[in-house]
Amino acid sequence: MTLRRRVLCAAATAALALIALGAGPDGAVARAHADDCATPPEMTEGNISLPHLAERLKARQSAAIVAIGGASTMGQAAGSSDLSYPRRLEQNLAKAFPDSPINVVNKGVARQSAKQMLERFPSDVLAEDPVLVAWEVGVTDAVRGTDIDDFAGTLQSGIEQLKNRAIDTVLIDMQFSRSSQTVINFEAYLKALHRVGEVAEVYVFPRFDMMRYWSEQNMFNFDDVAPDDRAKLAARVYDCLGQKLTEVIRRAAQ
Repeated sequence: MTLRRRVLCAAATAALALIALGAGPDGAVARAHADDCATPPEMTEGNISLPHLAERLKARQSAAIVAIGGASTMGQAAGSSDLSYPRRLEQNLAKAFPDSPINVVNKGVARQSAKQMLERFPSDVLAEDPVLVAWEVGVTDAVRGTDIDDFAGTLQSGIEQLKNRAIDTVLIDMQFSRSSQTVINFEAYLKALHRVGEVAEVYVFPRFDMMRYWSEQNMFNFDDVAPDDRAKLAARVYDCLGQKLTEVIRRAAQ
């Protein structure tokens, strides 16, 4: 890695600190109000089909969901995996589908590329026998400047592996922060991720657009956050993401 690339990566990491690094769990138990999570309806109106999960839920059978991703999947910024959006998703789905025990397995590992996550599929994904995989991906690849075609190819390979095993897939795109935009080229990776999702007929959960909307509407301030408030903010954002992802899954399962 060149000196310039190291400097840019260091700057990018610093810019993402508020949304990727934790400030500790103290006081981070706040839940988001319903209005905090509001987004334009069209933002999540894309076609979504989760036939294997829907079949399981209609039969009132148990279902395992694996959430694989990075630090935000872990809930690192909130200080605890109990405050992560996979945990919120599990809690929300339990209320939405009380007759079907649903277990959301959190397989987040910080600072991994799409390729590194794919290498974990045999041990961390397939071994859990999931009916749905929520794959949060792209931040680390953008920071590292992974070749776009390689990034897209990795996503395609992962989706094919899951489809071949009758496992539904939801891709979750990147986080948004105004400050990170100045040093990270998210746009190319967002386009590649959404293009792969479109071609593979896999729903892409628009986390980037949601967080940008919340920021622009001053619902959540991701950039000028006091250190003592970072964990609280992260917990509320994760709560909202869990709520919105639950809405999408409920719609697909109907």
